[in-house]
Amino acid sequence: METSGTDHSTVADTLGFLGNQRRMLLIGYLSLLDRESAIEVRHLARVIRAIELGTSPRFIDTDDYESAYNALIQTHLPRLESKGLIEYNENRKTVVVRAKLDQYALLVELSRYLLTQ
Repeated sequence: METSGTDHSTVADTLGFLGNQRRMLLIGYLSLLDRESAIEVRHLARVIRAIELGTSPRFIDTDDYESAYNALIQTHLPRLESKGLIEYNENRKTVVVRAKLDQYALLVELSRYLLTQ
């Protein structure tokens, strides 16, 4: 049996990384932003939670905001940073998008397309 040289554990890791809905929303939203510009985590939390609820960020209440904010700073942003997709400044609570994020954004869009077929 021939192999293509693909490291299947790396493929599985990438798919596992993208297997979280909130992380996929975050990657999709961050892909819309200018590279190398900083964005505040509190803004990201409001936007991501608004997308999840199908509403405007201005209608997100404190509990919803805090839930998304805590998940971002404790889990999702550190994971995106560990993959080199963003630079997360924990002290300033800001995110800078790196060019590598585009590769993952493409995978997110591809998965959305495949799920609608």
